[in-house]
Amino acid sequence: MPSKNIVLAGASGNLGPSILNALANSNLFTITVLTRPDSKPLSLPSGVKSAEVDYTSIANLTAALKSASAEAVVSILPPTAAEGQTNLIHAAVAAGVSRFLPSEFGSDLENEINRAAPAFKIKVEAQELLKSLAAEKKITYTFVYNGLFLDWGLKVGFPVSVAGRKAALFDGGDRVYSTSTLGAIGQGVVSILSDKTAETENRSVRISEAQTTAKELLSIAQDVVGSEGWEITEPSVDEEVNKAWEKLQAGIVGPESILPFIRRAIWGEGAGGLYKETDNELLGIQELDKEGLKRIVQGVAGK
Repeated sequence: MPSKNIVLAGASGNLGPSILNALANSNLFTITVLTRPDSKPLSLPSGVKSAEVDYTSIANLTAALKSASAEAVVSILPPTAAEGQTNLIHAAVAAGVSRFLPSEFGSDLENEINRAAPAFKIKVEAQELLKSLAAEKKITYTFVYNGLFLDWGLKVGFPVSVAGRKAALFDGGDRVYSTSTLGAIGQGVVSILSDKTAETENRSVRISEAQTTAKELLSIAQDVVGSEGWEITEPSVDEEVNKAWEKLQAGIVGPESILPFIRRAIWGEGAGGLYKETDNELLGIQELDKEGLKRIVQGVAGK
């Protein structure tokens, strides 16, 4: 029998389906997915419920969480829905939810370089709100840092596109960084909400399924799909960040003024892109060696 009632907000997108499927496949939880009236219909796993909510209304969200008897909330809402997540946090407190996982799932925001970056302002604000509420014993939280999405990145060219045969080797591509597949992140969330709830209370956890470099991924990809026809660039992290600051000062807010800060968090010097200490063992995450990385590349390449 399921042991805990979980509410998931933001089940679509890049990461949402993997976390939803991991929770559902564990058979440990009763799951309710929050949906918006204007959202596209979701194909939900068997036994997963959905509840239509108004993210502008704390009262409406509170009622939905109470109806689901929510014990924990996992938010994967995008940065564009910052107000919705803030309302969801307050609703979780009002509904008596015990654990909240905000929409982190990326770079280490305990690193001061990242914490001060405009790209992460919304995430930092959510953290500070949860910390203040936890200090008042109103709720507990876990912040999940997992580095770059490994398999997703190989599909979209971040930093290597397997299908497109393109690679961006930031600062030469030799800097080692932490990265995790969507499936490993889902596994980590299951562990946090099942048997590692006490150990992960009111703190950050770090998942690093692989430690690699952009050059290593490029070499593996070329081994899998061939070395001909590749477009390889070597951008400078600092130059891109400086240009992004200029755009922001000119009032330009968009991918070209935000993504450089995310890239710096992964590949920038001193930005903590490599997790020297992780919670892999606690959460049951098996680290990938080079052969494991090759299997991921082969999967993305359809080989």
